[in-house]
Amino acid sequence: MKLQELKAKVYELAGVNTTKQLKAKYGEIKTLDMRLKASWEKTLIIVQKQHSEFEDWLENPPEEYKEIFSQIAETSQKYDQKSAETKQLVREVLSIANNLEDIAEEFQKEADQITQEIEINREISKKARLN
Repeated sequence: MKLQELKAKVYELAGVNTTKQLKAKYGEIKTLDMRLKASWEKTLIIVQKQHSEFEDWLENPPEEYKEIFSQIAETSQKYDQKSAETKQLVREVLSIANNLEDIAEEFQKEADQITQEIEINREISKKARLN
């Protein structure tokens, strides 16, 4: 594997973007010379090992964490449900608002038409009184 590919793989697996961040996250590699391919190979092994250990821990966490993870999952599920309900309510409110705008436009047109008819009737009345 080329050095650049090795670096990219290590950065991706470690979830960092720089050597400085990598060394801060993994104390075991602080003394390694990251200019050398061998150092990157050692780093990859260390990162993979810790990543694997963490994955194993996640699959079988201690009892005290199982309850916490369960609560997190339940809370996340409730959040997703409430979020979906809220989005639906927002769609309904927007639909109602659009309907109200349409109704308001119709009433405004009717009001304008009535106002125009009143003006015409006034003119007719005025002319009738003058005759």
